[in-house]
Amino acid sequence: MTEPATSTSSLPSDSVSKLSLSPSAKMTTTNEITLSVVPDWSLLPVELLHIISKNLDDCFDALHARSVCTLWRSIFPFPSHLSRLSYSLPTLDNKGSWSLERIPLFLFRPRALAASEYFLGGIRRYEEPEEEEELPSPIQCSVKVKIPESDPKLMKMNDCQIFPLGHQYRMIGCNAKEYRNVVVLPLNQEGGGDFVVLLNFTKVLLVYRSTEMRWRRLHTQPFTTATCEELFTFRGKFYAIFISGDVFAFDPHFLGLTTLKPLELPNCGSCNDLVQSGDDELFLVEKIIPRNDDVLDFNRLALRVCRLDVEAGQWVVVTDIGDRVFIIGEFGSVSCSAKEFPEGCGVSGNSILYTHKPWNETYFYKYGVDTGREEDDLNCWWYSRENLVTILSTYPVVALRVERYVYFFYLQHIFFC
Repeated sequence: MTEPATSTSSLPSDSVSKLSLSPSAKMTTTNEITLSVVPDWSLLPVELLHIISKNLDDCFDALHARSVCTLWRSIFPFPSHLSRLSYSLPTLDNKGSWSLERIPLFLFRPRALAASEYFLGGIRRYEEPEEEEELPSPIQCSVKVKIPESDPKLMKMNDCQIFPLGHQYRMIGCNAKEYRNVVVLPLNQEGGGDFVVLLNFTKVLLVYRSTEMRWRRLHTQPFTTATCEELFTFRGKFYAIFISGDVFAFDPHFLGLTTLKPLELPNCGSCNDLVQSGDDELFLVEKIIPRNDDVLDFNRLALRVCRLDVEAGQWVVVTDIGDRVFIIGEFGSVSCSAKEFPEGCGVSGNSILYTHKPWNETYFYKYGVDTGREEDDLNCWWYSRENLVTILSTYPVVALRVERYVYFFYLQHIFFC
C-alpha cells in the first residue's frame, strides 16, 4: 500500500469545508488555539470513491478502505482473495460432517517496532461480543496478536508490509490424531464444478470425489508402506512426499502413479520437503546427513535443492533459487520474494529457513558457504551465520525475529468471522 501523504490534503474543497472539528480545543500559553481536525470521510463524493476502488494496490488496501466508515463498506467490496471458501464433507463413517476451508496465507513485516516488540495473530473482521474493543477509525482493520507469555495486542495492518503466499486447505472439525493435511484439485481448470479431495491420514490416503460424495482409500502399495509427510497440488496433479524420501505424483482421476525418485546420496541419510513457488515451479529440498562409521553426523547437516523437470519427470539439482526465500515449517512450506525487503534487513534471496527446530535460535541456509571443514562439500547449502534468527512462536502461527532490526511474522491462519 502507498505510504500516506504528509503534505497538504488533496480532498475536494467543497468536502474540506464540511469537515468537522474536534469539540475540544486546547489554548496554548501564547493564547493560540490548536484545533484537532477530524475528517468526515463519508462526505467524499461517491464518484471519487469509485475511482479509488479501481486503483488499490492489494486486497488489504480494500480492507483499510472498508474500515473507514459505513458508506465506504458499500463502495468497496470485500476482497474475494480473503474469502474463506468452505465445503461441507461427510466424515469417514458418514455420521457427521467436516468443513473443508480454503485459508489464505500471508507474511507480515511490521515496518517499525521497538526492539522488544514482536507480533503474530489472526485477523478478524469483528470480535466476539465478550471480546469487543472500541477501535478508532480508520484502524479497525487490525491484527490481534499473541505471543506466549505476553498480553494480546492490536497492531494496525497499514503499518506492515504484506506479502500474499497463496493458500492452504484445512479440514475443520477433523480432530483425529492421524490427520495431517488435505489438498483439493478442481476437475474444471477454470475453477468451480466438480473437484477431488486427497486427505492424508498419516499411513492412509483417502480420496473424496464430489461426483461420488464418499471417501475411498487410495492404495499406495506396493510402491511404499511409509508414512505420508505432506501433500501438494501442482499443475493439475497431486504430489505426495513420504518419510522414506519417496515422492509420487497422481493425476486427479488416479489412473496412474508416477514415481519421482530423488537423486542418489551415497553414504548419507536424508529427509525431504517439497516447496512450491508460484504456479510454475516445484522444488525438492533434501536434508543431507553424512554417515561416519555408519553413524549419522548431524553436525554436518547440509541441504541439496532440486527443481522438478515436469516434461522429463525427474529432479534437476539447482544451485540458485533466485531472489526467493523458502520457509519450511511443521505445517507446510512457502516461497516468497526477498526483493521487497529493505536493504540490510537480514533477509535476502537464495536462502532457506527451517522454523520447526527443537531449539529457538537458527540461521538461514545459503549455497556454497565455507564451513571451515575440508571434508565439507561447497556444492551444498550450509548454515550462513550472518544473521541470527530467533523463533518466537510456532503455533498457531510462526513468529520470528531476524537480528536486531527487522521483525516479521508469517500468518498461517487468517480468520474472518
